[in-house]
Amino acid sequence: MSLTHLSLNNFRNIEAITFSPCEAINVIFGENGSGKTSLLEAIYFLSSGKSFRTNLSKLLIRHESEKCLVHGKKQLNSLSIPVGISKSRLGETVLKIQGQSSRRISELAMILPIQVITPESYELFFGGPKERRKFLDLGVFHVEHAFFSAWKTFNQVLKQRNALLKARPANLSQQLAYWDAQFVSLAEQINTHREAYISRFQEHFFDKIGDISPIFKGLEIRFQPGWKGELKEVLAAQLERDVKLGYTSKGPHKADFNFYADGHSAENILSRGQLKLLLYALKVTQSELIDLECNKQSILLIDDLPSELSEETKLSVSHLLARCRSQLFITAITPESIAAVVEPMEREVKMFHVKHGSLTTK
Repeated sequence: MSLTHLSLNNFRNIEAITFSPCEAINVIFGENGSGKTSLLEAIYFLSSGKSFRTNLSKLLIRHESEKCLVHGKKQLNSLSIPVGISKSRLGETVLKIQGQSSRRISELAMILPIQVITPESYELFFGGPKERRKFLDLGVFHVEHAFFSAWKTFNQVLKQRNALLKARPANLSQQLAYWDAQFVSLAEQINTHREAYISRFQEHFFDKIGDISPIFKGLEIRFQPGWKGELKEVLAAQLERDVKLGYTSKGPHKADFNFYADGHSAENILSRGQLKLLLYALKVTQSELIDLECNKQSILLIDDLPSELSEETKLSVSHLLARCRSQLFITAITPESIAAVVEPMEREVKMFHVKHGSLTTK
């Protein structure tokens, strides 16, 4: 059920690399700038068609190359599924699944559910609602199977509604009535899927993860759907303001959820190390839910694992990851720097050394 093969061509500073990871823990070590983070980025790119480091796809293509290519094989029970994605400097993206062309990134995402933890992942707590919605909807996408269709259609309706608000036609109210009916129906479907997922998420978190650390005991997740009251009435009340803004200010696209510890916002009461541990716990919980609900192994990418972890926190992270059934890809400068996390986990470990864009198995 794991990623059994990965090959990169002209990706970042890597001309060509092929390797076979194990299904448990894969440690990729090397000096800064050696290309170890690029390997994680390539796995993420294979699942999402995007980078977790930049919005500029041209930066993924090696200097003087016309395109980058990432190919992998995912083992699902007895079936080996080849998947591939390439992106050219002209912006053309080509997807292939089992040798057949595809137009939908969502098909790759379904095959390769991926979580990523980087030093910048603190944005889940300190950033705006967009990062938290992204985290939430990744889980909902995999676990609530009707969600993606509703969300995709909703965004098309939202686009039409915003276009009308900007154009301000003479019969604006009449035209909005048609789109608002769809907007409200889809928004309620999306909200139902999100609330169902959050309920399962919290139950799993406290049943399976909550005893790892005392900081989890009083943890609470508070969800805001993006509006209060009857949405149809909210849209009517907000119309004048939305016309001035030129976009729709209330709805599921404005949803948010926050973490509270003993009634206080988590980022205001927990230390950086505690927030890091909470971040790991949230990602592991989501990975486990996807595993349980969808019967497919998730992939957890961890970039620079030792960053800002005390020895005590490393032990707690080790306990968390030991419970996680995900296939792990972990980067560090040296294997010794993460030994306190990896060794107590008692799972298979495979070591890879990256140097100047080349990879060797250790």
